[in-house]
Amino acid sequence: MKHLFSRTAIIFLLAGLVCAQDALAQGSPIKRRDTNSGNTTTVNTGGGGNKKKAEKKKPTPTPPKKKADPMSKVTITKLQIGNTDYDGDIIDAFGTSMFAEDVKYATPKLTYNCQAATGEVTIFSKIYRPDGSMMTGNSSPDDYTTSDDADFNKGNGNTITFPGWGNADGGSYSEGTYRWELWYNNKRIFSTNFTLLAKPEQPTNELAGFEFYGTSRDYEDNAKALPYITDAIREWGDEGCRTGAITEDDRGVAITGDNGYAYSASVPQGMVDKLKEYNKEGHRITDVTVTDSGWWCIVWGENGYWGLMPDKMKELMSQYNKDRETILSVSICENGNFAIVTNKHFYASHETDNSNLQKALDKFGPIYSASITNKGIVVCCENGVYYQNIPTNVEEAIKEQKFRPRFVKYTDSGTYLITDGDKRRSWYM
Repeated sequence: MKHLFSRTAIIFLLAGLVCAQDALAQGSPIKRRDTNSGNTTTVNTGGGGNKKKAEKKKPTPTPPKKKADPMSKVTITKLQIGNTDYDGDIIDAFGTSMFAEDVKYATPKLTYNCQAATGEVTIFSKIYRPDGSMMTGNSSPDDYTTSDDADFNKGNGNTITFPGWGNADGGSYSEGTYRWELWYNNKRIFSTNFTLLAKPEQPTNELAGFEFYGTSRDYEDNAKALPYITDAIREWGDEGCRTGAITEDDRGVAITGDNGYAYSASVPQGMVDKLKEYNKEGHRITDVTVTDSGWWCIVWGENGYWGLMPDKMKELMSQYNKDRETILSVSICENGNFAIVTNKHFYASHETDNSNLQKALDKFGPIYSASITNKGIVVCCENGVYYQNIPTNVEEAIKEQKFRPRFVKYTDSGTYLITDGDKRRSWYM
């Protein structure tokens, strides 16, 4: 019995150990972060030791292939705007100047290079007025002026012309600078500015009612040339020449704009210094005169002046300045005679010149300028030019101008500078 009991006890002891091991195997699982996948996995701590729970690997999704952008192969090189009618016929060629009131349909023409044909794509346009607002109409897509379908063909230097934007009767555009932008897939791909001009008024006969009266004489053309002055006038181009002064020897001055100037080398240094000073200080130069005998004068602003003048002239200039009269014109001739014109008075030191000034005023109205020499006089008035005893070529030049002369500077040897007091000019020197 003792022996049997012992075997039975051993059996029970072994059974207990097995149960204890099962209890450990059924303990709570432990979670951890998988550093490879970033996922939480469950691991058993019993049985055969630490083993990962088996997991099925998810396949990596294949991203969808991006559809090729057909416009990536297109480079727009130029965008020009023209003017067409309702049927698309060209009124003003692409890229040329256009008058706003003539524009019916502003029409875009694209020049482009293309590596591969695109097939049909939609191009949107935004047209901005000069004030920055965008042009739209009933047919406009949201946030755009218009849209058009187009096929871009392979090749370089190809062109496409889109339908225009406007009105069959015109009136959609005003003068100013517009901007035309091309958009594709919500991105601007090209833009250009185009300017519409105000149409000038029909030209009128500027010389209607403008007359000429006087006498002329034969002359000897022996004045020295003034190539530096003539070259400067040519270089100024459209800026023109307002007034100037010339002599028979080699002294000359020309004025452009408010205070631009050119002068020959023999002009007195005092006059040159003042031209530079007034230019630097921004004063408008009204008129100039110079002689070979050494006299000179510059009028600037309304009644400022400076120069080497006969005593009587200095006295009068000072008085006109003090009385705040506007000095319009000054002239000194080689023998020292002079003439001054203001908005209220005129004065000439020689009795004959003074008489001719009065005759010019009576015949042609307010006087703008007077130019005197030892032999003659030219007076430019509101309604005509009055002259006495001037070279015949100067008379012919005065009459052949297409503008109303406001300054005629001349010599007894037939050289001259004729201007409208602004930009237009004619010369022989």
